[in-house]
Amino acid sequence: MSYRILSLDGGGTWALIQVKALMALYSATTPGHRVLQDFDLAVANSGGSIVLGALIENLTLEQILAFFESDRQRRAVFSPTKEWGDRILSDLTGLGPKYSAKAKLVALQSALPNRGNLPLVQAAAGIRRPGAAQDLHVLIVSFDYDRDRARFFRSAPAGTAQTPNWGQGAPADVTLADAIHASSNAPVNYFDAPARWAHGPGRYWDGAITGCNNPIVAGVTEAIVLRQADAAPADVVALSIGTATVARPWPKPGEEPSVLVQSPSETGLVHDVVKLLGAILDDPPDIATFLAYVMTGGPWNTKIDPRRGRIVRMNPLISPVRNGADWEPPQGMSLDQFDYLAKLGMDAIEQSEVDAIGAFAKLWLDSRVPNQPVRMDPDDLTLEIGDAWFHEAVAWWNRIR
Repeated sequence: MSYRILSLDGGGTWALIQVKALMALYSATTPGHRVLQDFDLAVANSGGSIVLGALIENLTLEQILAFFESDRQRRAVFSPTKEWGDRILSDLTGLGPKYSAKAKLVALQSALPNRGNLPLVQAAAGIRRPGAAQDLHVLIVSFDYDRDRARFFRSAPAGTAQTPNWGQGAPADVTLADAIHASSNAPVNYFDAPARWAHGPGRYWDGAITGCNNPIVAGVTEAIVLRQADAAPADVVALSIGTATVARPWPKPGEEPSVLVQSPSETGLVHDVVKLLGAILDDPPDIATFLAYVMTGGPWNTKIDPRRGRIVRMNPLISPVRNGADWEPPQGMSLDQFDYLAKLGMDAIEQSEVDAIGAFAKLWLDSRVPNQPVRMDPDDLTLEIGDAWFHEAVAWWNRIR
């Protein structure tokens, strides 16, 4: 029997895309436990950890979507900081925190009343894939602010009596809501303090700081460690669902500037700080899925199509498409809509922003917006490994799962 992983990227409000993808794979009324019973391990970061927490809470997919679509819920998670100095700095320079970390924890605890306040091992108890020997293994990624190290919150220790542990993770009394709070605490331009809770000394930032905004490599590594005595890495299959990423082709010599092609970035202190923050938090996901693809057999696994492998990536691309020799927005999108989405931040809390993300997700699910493959040529966006469209990714997942 294959060992199945569900991997959910970070991305703030954009995580509603993951919910819509799961609704397409299951149904709007499917409870969270039913989804998770198809997997042996679930790994998540930031916005994806909120989706995972709601699945563990056993909310239906339509209830989880309603959480992201609710203006009240969004503003509870992204609650303005009360520190006047932070607000002035953000207003004047565009840098600095805008939201309250303390308020976010309260919002998460309120949204997960049944399992959110349980220790992680108890929160995942009873969720098990049919035929599996153990409950679902949960892995939530964060960054330890004081130790400058990745911190993994687990529902059970990694490793076995015969193999070294990859790490015990956080203390057993860390709750599901605490772990999500730590994982989703984007720093500097977002939340005003490291995540913390009353019963422990730790302080945490968003798991994207570890390079795991797309946590698939952490999930595959965890699976390999857990299964050293049982099976080969090539028995691992993973469904990796993202929250959208921008991909533009490099312009040809003499090509006119356009929002559809990549332009050189501005330089200077402020621009460099903003770019550094984006590089840390956006964590372009191409490398992560390709590393996981190689780890699980990649092109050397002769049992399956080497162009696809055992990692299925479902993630919409904010990317132009070819029309002969020219680039144009995907079907159903105007140039202005393309530019708007490409510039929209992860803390999209206005209803018009959420509506735009939802409409974009619908185009992707209808295979009118490209799907991010496992690997593509960054200059001309030519597919090299993976699936170009959502319906192709669904078909491949159904074949290998």
